Amino acid sequence: MLGGKFNNSNDDSEAEIDYDVLNAAANRKNKKSGGWQVMGLDNNVFKGLEKKGFKQPTPIQRKAIPTILDGRDVVAMSRTGSGKTAAFVVPILQKLKMRNPTGIRALLISPTRELAVQTFNVVKELGRFTGLRAACIVGGESLQENFAIIHQTPDILIATPGRLAHIAVEMELKLEFVQIVVFDEADRLFEMGFADQINEIIRRIPESRQTLLFSATLPKMIVEFAKAGLSDPCLIRLDTDNKISDKLSMVFFLCRGHEKINALLYLIREFIDKNQQTVVFCATMKHVEYIVSILEKANISCTHLYSQLDPTARKENIQKFHEKKANILIVTDVAARGVDIPLLDNVINFHFPPKAKLFVHRVGRVARAGKSGRAYSLVAPDELPYLVDLHLFLGRSCRFAKDDDQYSENEHIIGKIPARIIHLEMDFIKSCHECIDISNIHFKSENAMKKYISTRPQASIESIKRTKSEMKSVFEITATHPIFSNKMDDEKSTVDVLKQLKEYRPRATIFEIRSSNNSKTIEVMKQKRKAHENVIEERKKADLKRKLQESEAAKEVKEKKPATEIKPQVIEDDGICIEAAFKDIPLISEPSTKKKKDLYLSAVPKDYYSEKEMAIDNSFSAMASDACIDLTADDEQTLHKQQRQKVWDRKKKKFVASGGNDDPKNRKVKTEDGHWVKASYKSGVYQDWVNKQKIGFAKDSNEEDRFKTGTKFKKNKGGKEVKGGKNELRTVDQILKSRKAKDKVKEFQERRRHEKIKAKEVAAKKKYTKKFGDGPNGKKNKTNKNFKGKGKSFINKKSKSRK
Repeated sequence: MLGGKFNNSNDDSEAEIDYDVLNAAANRKNKKSGGWQVMGLDNNVFKGLEKKGFKQPTPIQRKAIPTILDGRDVVAMSRTGSGKTAAFVVPILQKLKMRNPTGIRALLISPTRELAVQTFNVVKELGRFTGLRAACIVGGESLQENFAIIHQTPDILIATPGRLAHIAVEMELKLEFVQIVVFDEADRLFEMGFADQINEIIRRIPESRQTLLFSATLPKMIVEFAKAGLSDPCLIRLDTDNKISDKLSMVFFLCRGHEKINALLYLIREFIDKNQQTVVFCATMKHVEYIVSILEKANISCTHLYSQLDPTARKENIQKFHEKKANILIVTDVAARGVDIPLLDNVINFHFPPKAKLFVHRVGRVARAGKSGRAYSLVAPDELPYLVDLHLFLGRSCRFAKDDDQYSENEHIIGKIPARIIHLEMDFIKSCHECIDISNIHFKSENAMKKYISTRPQASIESIKRTKSEMKSVFEITATHPIFSNKMDDEKSTVDVLKQLKEYRPRATIFEIRSSNNSKTIEVMKQKRKAHENVIEERKKADLKRKLQESEAAKEVKEKKPATEIKPQVIEDDGICIEAAFKDIPLISEPSTKKKKDLYLSAVPKDYYSEKEMAIDNSFSAMASDACIDLTADDEQTLHKQQRQKVWDRKKKKFVASGGNDDPKNRKVKTEDGHWVKASYKSGVYQDWVNKQKIGFAKDSNEEDRFKTGTKFKKNKGGKEVKGGKNELRTVDQILKSRKAKDKVKEFQERRRHEKIKAKEVAAKKKYTKKFGDGPNGKKNKTNKNFKGKGKSFINKKSKSRK
């Protein structure tokens, strides 16, 4: 039969058919429509996709899902917003099919809480018709709730690595039924220092698992992920050349550091509509608080996120931005990682990112699903080397603005912000700083900026050298960005007047000031001017001619090159890669000597700078020491910890690493497998919870059979005694024994009831048949004899008391 597998048994009887293959073939359409139908998905999974509104798979989904369904390990690379979450959720639902309470069968690990909750919501929506049970475990929640979730044995578990490792060590959990493991945002998992937790989790998972790695950026060399357990992986790379969407327009502004807040206010007021959603990226949490206070003072509704924010407040702020109650979100890189904003219009880089890979992650949130967007970047003088690294990474040249340039969304031009705009917001900023609270926050943000500059990663040496040599010429020659041409019509005339004032030089020298007409100094200057006048005029004519030639050459290049087909320039195979990034600087002549491509062999590969930015450190220990090399910390305490290298140990009498195992907070204990983990993971909280809930969790058999007997009789000596309640299910002998005991008690109670009834009847007969003066037993009452004497004495006592 078509799609079936036949296995001949020893009896040569009926053949066994693989019904999964038959179902996939039946669900698959014959025509090549390119949609979900050709993947052979089950009806329940397909209904979930239709309910969610997914009509056509994205390129990453079209390539990754069939490979995952084949059972191969996959390393997938695609930019943010391309549908990576559904690319691994759909095949998981297809492979698990239905509910099975044996244990956790699919494990999804995310680097942050927001990303884990986001993935959990996608799993619930896509798998609503499958009957599969999904659960989410993240940090910041109660451990008791996490224990209860594990005891419910979900089919799919979404978790952060730190909390899952904590739960696994605390519960001595064996994830022996896990079939698929997914590492979402794989590069961040290792860069954020989760290597130990990931290794602890992987040790508990069978080697026959299927491992999937998904990320927005990933280098070609995947050997660094060998510890994640990949075997014969399939590498899926999309958009390796065009790392940024074609619909994204990038705008770069040159300004000083203290002028950025003025430029930000003008951008929000003039260039961004009130209905557009915008994310502003800052370096530290103090800058987030400072910008929020300034925007609130300007009556601009905004919300914010940073790493130290309370989880409840973080959820509220994200919900506020999703519901468009506030269209501006001020965040740090650490806090914004994994936050899903589907319809984002603009991104503003208040502080330019120190890594090109981080820039791709920031602007990858804009221009999703064919929608256009814009990314504004404010570049300070000390951030120019990072700008050069970015253009080398993208394979494009730095194009600085000229006076006659026209703005086009396809061209990425670097230009200045007019001084008039900076002065417009100057008075408002000064009035805001008069407030004590805002001035204190501004002071703290300046101190935080000093620590951030000292801890952020350095740019490449080549970019730093070139930037230093070209710094003055760039700032002097670069014109105002052409995007301001429509906003400020009279700016050109103002700039011309200021330029003339700047270039004005008085002809009179110091020898001619305050001197009489007959003085010798005036005669000397007259003779000097006559001698040098011709030389100066010739030099001016030569400069003017050179400028005209350069302007004509630039116009010819524009006419030959269509404006609609501007392709990113690839770094040539010559050794002057940094020169290529600056070749469009005006008034700087290109080198006359050109090396032939066919006869020149470069010392570095063609994509050396691109792969250098995308690469991750070779060892996990190095990555742990360089925690968050791309995501620089946004709070002062973590920045100080990064800056502090070694501390003095009084007991050992030597310097030790501040973040090593010598730190009491990072001490480790040995697990049952002989591996070392953090001591805080083994605290006995789970055992206390088990005793309180009166349950026992099975460790040696299926997770479904979690209840075990706790008896101590010989007939049950095969099982280990567990603290907690006994098993309520009884055998046949125990039921018969209990029934006999009940019958015996009932018989005894019936006999006693009859005896009591007879006793009552006898007592009633005696009560009504006794004579006058007889006691209760039929005898005469002896108290009648002494009645008179006792009465007299009683009367005498009573009379005496009255007297």
